[in-house]
Amino acid sequence: MTQKAQITFLGTGSSVPTKRRNHTAQLLQYKSEAILFDCGEGTQRQFRKARLNPCKVTKILLSHWHADHSLGIPGLLQSMIMNGYNKELEFYGPKGTKEKIRTLLDFYGINPQELKLKVFEVKDKIFYDSEEFYLETKSMDHNAPTNGYSFVIKEKSRLDKTKLEKLN
Repeated sequence: MTQKAQITFLGTGSSVPTKRRNHTAQLLQYKSEAILFDCGEGTQRQFRKARLNPCKVTKILLSHWHADHSLGIPGLLQSMIMNGYNKELEFYGPKGTKEKIRTLLDFYGINPQELKLKVFEVKDKIFYDSEEFYLETKSMDHNAPTNGYSFVIKEKSRLDKTKLEKLN
């Protein structure tokens, strides 16, 4: 039986949130993975409202560094540290991400060792490939370096080899 991916929309608003819509953030859960796409301001609160644990996040994929997609990063990282995050956190983003993360962590006094944080800049390739799924990025046309991401569950053969051998 194939396990389905579950997507939780933590925020679907753009630059200006409303009473009902937070800045952009989506959480994709698949088996042991919890992948956060973008992290707009207030994302840590949205986790609580959705009754989800931010310490389950394994990867953060940032589309671009505009504030409505990234201002929630410091607060989310602080919440994860304060709640005993004990995994390795992978952070993926477009060109310039390593320097921006380094600056952000320094500015807010966040120790990357407390998170076991690994930061990667990705563009136009499959950047994560497991037995079950892969993650791919493509450059998007925007006024800042921007990535679009694909999460692809690999197809599995459903043929019963034992039955095939019996039937020749």
